[in-house]
Amino acid sequence: MLIIVSITFSSTSSDPFNKLKTIAQLVRIIYDKYVEEVDMNKVLNGALTGMLDELDPHSSFIPAEDLEGIDELFRGDFEGIGIEFSLIDGYITVISPIPDTPSDRAGIISGDKITKINGESAYKITQKDVVKKLRGPKGTKVIVTIARIGMEETFETTLVRDKIPIRSVASSFMLEDEVGYIKVTRFAGTTYNEFTDAISKLTNNGMKRLLIDLRNNGGGLLDQAIKMADLFIASNDTIVFTKGRIPGSNDVHRAKYSSRDLQIPVVVLINNGSASASEIVSGAFQDLDRGIVVGERSFGKGLVQRQYQLQDGSAARVTIARYYTPSGRLIQRDYDVALDEYYLNDMKNDSTMKDQKEYYTKSGRTVYGGGGITPDVVQKNDVKFNESTRKIYFHEDRLLFKYANVLKESQNIPSGFDDLMTNYTIVQNDFLDWLDLNEIEYVKDEVISEKDWTFIINRIKAEIANTLWTREDFYRALTYNDIQVKAALGEFINAENLLNQN
Repeated sequence: MLIIVSITFSSTSSDPFNKLKTIAQLVRIIYDKYVEEVDMNKVLNGALTGMLDELDPHSSFIPAEDLEGIDELFRGDFEGIGIEFSLIDGYITVISPIPDTPSDRAGIISGDKITKINGESAYKITQKDVVKKLRGPKGTKVIVTIARIGMEETFETTLVRDKIPIRSVASSFMLEDEVGYIKVTRFAGTTYNEFTDAISKLTNNGMKRLLIDLRNNGGGLLDQAIKMADLFIASNDTIVFTKGRIPGSNDVHRAKYSSRDLQIPVVVLINNGSASASEIVSGAFQDLDRGIVVGERSFGKGLVQRQYQLQDGSAARVTIARYYTPSGRLIQRDYDVALDEYYLNDMKNDSTMKDQKEYYTKSGRTVYGGGGITPDVVQKNDVKFNESTRKIYFHEDRLLFKYANVLKESQNIPSGFDDLMTNYTIVQNDFLDWLDLNEIEYVKDEVISEKDWTFIINRIKAEIANTLWTREDFYRALTYNDIQVKAALGEFINAENLLNQN
């Protein structure tokens, strides 16, 4: 027998809070009438989450039990797989892998969806369970199933958990005789100090030009981004401004002239994983004609959140303003679309945005609005390996690291970095024999194709450099095969011309 109970309640649409009575009414119906006993705390947390989800992709509800570790990323180390993520349409969606972590080493990229964890569906997983299942003691393994744009089938990869370092500057070194390179992975409380320490080191090594790598930098603290940009701007120009509707949400952050301001040409590298504070820095360099931006269009996250403590110990992060670059471009991209389209579509379609509204830099160059920062020089990094190469390159047992150690122990490795990279030969058949000895399945023609073999050689040499010398030598070796870095190196003449105009 079907029983339908109709309960009506008169309301006036003029009172925006009148709906609260309906919510209270529905809560009572669920509590009294639902077929099973209900965990009302869980139900109401879901209601609060849904309420904030209706606002924008970045306003969020944080249950009390999750709040304790929510700022961990900016305070200290933890152990896990190393991803910035959001829960989109019920799945863990990677915003960016944290550089030099298990996820980064396994080749996980922005836009990947984790559909299973250890063979169990991750659909509609809670943030608390994401932390519970993906974090864990260093050395333990977790198998994740990945759905990737452009690939018809999902694939599995095994991640070996490691300590996730909470440092901002992953590496800094001299890339060429006068070119310094600094890889900034996030904007945390120590970013500016780490960055200036790297600047001092490189200056002492003869740096006269600087490449700042903000790829896969998901953002962080606004004040650190402003201080970094201000280090290069010898004027009182606007670095970023915000617009909102409440007192205190409209603000203009200006540069301050200092004798420490650096007058050297700068090129900034960004990609789809560069978000928030990274976009503030790259947008300021571009709009103020203080540097050339190279790479792929950034993520487009330009909303300002303020965290409000709620009476039950939970918290709400609510968007109170939007970020704008000095020329007036809104950093935030359109989110009046389905969430999967918001997070994923722009990661696969890297338009130059020339169909969008035009804005003008300080010297009159044309730049384009429409969400995110469009580089002055668009250079994609579409590195696609054959299946066998991908399995070898990102194998859970770190095959290329192991083979690097085999070579180090059994051969005369060059004593200098440049000699290693340019003159040392890795014998293809010896490597294939080693794979056979270790019972690794692969298709020979896929591994020995020119493109794939070149990347395998480069990674083995990077691993050798890491074991013989420093982690910086590892990163430096990887730049030898990095087409975006190569494109950036070709833009210093333009960066110098901009500097001379200021």
